[in-house]
Amino acid sequence: MFWWLYEIFSSARFLTISGDNGFWKSKRVYEFVLPFLLTCAVFSAYLYCRGAFVPNFLDTITKNTFDFMVFVVPFHLAALGAFATFDRPILDQHLKGTKAEIRVWSNEDQKYFYKTLTLRQYVSLLFGYLCTLGIVFITAYIFASTVNVPVVLGEHAATLNDVFVFLVVFFVAHYSFLSIYSITFLFDKVNEIGA
Repeated sequence: MFWWLYEIFSSARFLTISGDNGFWKSKRVYEFVLPFLLTCAVFSAYLYCRGAFVPNFLDTITKNTFDFMVFVVPFHLAALGAFATFDRPILDQHLKGTKAEIRVWSNEDQKYFYKTLTLRQYVSLLFGYLCTLGIVFITAYIFASTVNVPVVLGEHAATLNDVFVFLVVFFVAHYSFLSIYSITFLFDKVNEIGA
């Protein structure tokens, strides 16, 4: 029924890529652990030291994030296009140092199996995911910025403000860590700088 939604957000499959290095040495640390820890630290400071933050913190951080997304999404889109089309043999080799796999459906066998990804496929999913996140945030911000939130949320506005602060800070941390990860990953894997 919602096949189109699955297709539109297929780049989110980046989150389902698994490796053989264990949780604490996997990309899960960049995706969830570090963003969650940073979010908890910022959110705790926000709750207990509100005077240290600007008034209307949520409005300010979402506007700044929107401005950042407008700048960085085209960069990620250009990187996606470059890696998807660039003719360099190393991009079509399997990742070195780990076995990156994704679960895919086999029409022939009528079951799921794990496919080992090439560097090109991994990087394309990574930048596709970053582009999708950025475009979703930009679109959500455009619509949300036109809503009179206190009227819509009524008496729950104050409580939900804190929930939205947590979510936006997590989004910023998640996006930032994955962007840094993408840069260091490319230096290491494509240029073979790492050991």
